[in-house]
Amino acid sequence: MAFTREPVRMSGVLRGSGGGETAKCMVSALRVTLEGTRFFKDCQFSIEWVSRPLPEGNYRLLFDAKTIDVCLSKRGWREVAA
Repeated sequence: MAFTREPVRMSGVLRGSGGGETAKCMVSALRVTLEGTRFFKDCQFSIEWVSRPLPEGNYRLLFDAKTIDVCLSKRGWREVAA
């Protein structure tokens, strides 16, 4: 079966795990859709923009009815393995 790939952007919210830090953000992803269906999967997430500076640490990224654990460090945002 064939599929299509397209970049998408979605609004999200970052919530700190300990200090109660919260910020709005913009998330980009690659949407893979099975042609001829409504089935799709978003993958390769990245946080493109954050509404305010946040301290380094662990956060929950909430967007498009999904929740992903992420970490902010000097190297930037990265997904935390479950």
